[in-house]
Amino acid sequence: MNRPATSPAVLIAAITIAAAVPGCAHASAWTQPQGAGQVIVTGVYSHSARGFDAKGDTVDIDDYTKAEAYVLAEYGVTDDLTVIVAPSFSHVAVDGANAETNGPGYTELGARFRLAQGASTVLAVQGSVRLPGRKRRDSVAQVGATDSEIDLRALAGKSFHIGASEAFVDVQGGYRIRNGEPPNEFRLDATLGVRPAKKLLLLAQAFTTVSDGNGRGIFAKYRYVNAYASAVYDVAPHWSLQLGALATVSGRNALRERGVLAGVWYKF
Repeated sequence: MNRPATSPAVLIAAITIAAAVPGCAHASAWTQPQGAGQVIVTGVYSHSARGFDAKGDTVDIDDYTKAEAYVLAEYGVTDDLTVIVAPSFSHVAVDGANAETNGPGYTELGARFRLAQGASTVLAVQGSVRLPGRKRRDSVAQVGATDSEIDLRALAGKSFHIGASEAFVDVQGGYRIRNGEPPNEFRLDATLGVRPAKKLLLLAQAFTTVSDGNGRGIFAKYRYVNAYASAVYDVAPHWSLQLGALATVSGRNALRERGVLAGVWYKF
C-alpha cells in the first residue's frame, strides 16, 4: 500500500544513505593466505513502508523496495595482503515517487593489510574506493548512487570458544568519504560468529552508520543501525550456502528496512 511521505527530505535522505548500506558478506579482519581466497555471491531483498524522522520516531513514507545482488571476491597476494573486488547490481523502486532504476550499483576495489597477528587475535587496516554504476540524477531512487566514495577502516578480530563451540568476534571502525552532496560517514561494523557444529556457522552482525554532520542541500545529519542474522552451512569442502534476515533497529532520517538474504560461498 502506498503512503504519502511525511517529508520529501526524509525520504530522499533515507534513500540516499540506503544506497550505501554495507553488504552482510563475511569480510573479516583476517587476511587470506597467499594464493587462497573466497568468493561470496549474495542476494538481498528489502522493503520499507516506514522510516525514521529527525527525532528517531517512525513515520509513513512512500513504499521503498530494493533487490540487490553483490559479489565479494578476496584473494591473498601475500599472507599479509588481501585484495578485494566487490561489484553489485540493484533494482530500486519508490512507489509514490514513481521512481525505478535497474543496473550496476557500486563496485568496491580495495585491499586489506595485516598489521599484527597472534594465536587468536589479528589487527589490520583496509582501504577501498567505491565506484558508482549507472548514474541517474533525474531519479530520486538514485540520488545517492552517483558519486565515488573512499572507505578507510581499522579492523580487529579475536577467536575463542563458547563451551565446545568455536567462535570469533570481528570489529571494524571506519570513515567513508563521499563526494557530492551527502555528508561523510563514521562506520562501526561488528560480527559475532559461532560454529555450534562442524558444518554450521551462525552469524550475528550489526552495521552502524553516523553522518559526519550535515551534507549540502537537503541532506541533514542521520544515523542508523542495521542488524543481520544468518546461518552458513557447508555443503562441500569448498562450498557453503547462507540464509538470513535483516532489519533496521534504530535510526534518524533513515529507512526502517526489513528483508531477507541468501548467499553462496566458494573458498579456494
